[in-house]
Amino acid sequence: MDFGCCGAAASDLGCSATSCYSPLVKALLLFAVAFLLAANLRADSVSGAVIREAGAIYLEDLLMKPAHLATVADAPIYYHSDMDRYLGTLRKGQIVELQAVGEKTYRVRGVAQQGQVVGWVEPKYLNPLKKDFLDNLRQNAARLEQVKALISKNEVAINMTPEEVQQSLGKPTKKTSKLDAAGRADTWEFIRYESVPQQSVGRDQFGNLVSSIIYVKVPVGKLAVTFANNLVTALEQTEGHLAGGGAQVTTIPAPFTVNY
Repeated sequence: MDFGCCGAAASDLGCSATSCYSPLVKALLLFAVAFLLAANLRADSVSGAVIREAGAIYLEDLLMKPAHLATVADAPIYYHSDMDRYLGTLRKGQIVELQAVGEKTYRVRGVAQQGQVVGWVEPKYLNPLKKDFLDNLRQNAARLEQVKALISKNEVAINMTPEEVQQSLGKPTKKTSKLDAAGRADTWEFIRYESVPQQSVGRDQFGNLVSSIIYVKVPVGKLAVTFANNLVTALEQTEGHLAGGGAQVTTIPAPFTVNY
């Protein structure tokens, strides 16, 4: 009696493991694999847990509130901005959440046939964005890159916000406020200390003179940052410098208002 592959170990007879299964079992296995792959793809597209695409401007970095657009035609949506990996179709008239703006595509969150998806669509399928919205978005994105460079060097500049200054220098040592006819001004003071060795002379329990080294904290860098209307308007540095340079004669653009 010949058992073939199913009567012995497949590796012993040179057969593949799937050759022992009936056509129905094979079809069920292929369906299960396809279902798992589709489920993983949809989970990624719904959560938006993907690596950011180079060159795209992500609105969450610049906006307090999300922007919403309507589809003006049935819009195919893709996993990547280069229109790779089709996810489904957003039906005409649907309101979608705009998440990112690329050179030729927009990243949106919406609902396709299989449920909620996050992916990239061509702008022609959406009602157009206002020109000043796009201009301000791009200018703020360029400003953000300047701010990141300053923070990486622990520096501050004119027109930085309080949040950006704190990201760069940490919490201030002291805060003061001044209110006059011109309005309110807030000053943050940052002080850096170092432990400096000093020689101390005293007597021991037997009355003998002894010398010892003690460490005293002394300020070696002091920076005063003044804010008006939530933007840095003045920098004053005394007693050396803070780590990373502290105050530099640098002015960056103020944040542009981005509302849709």
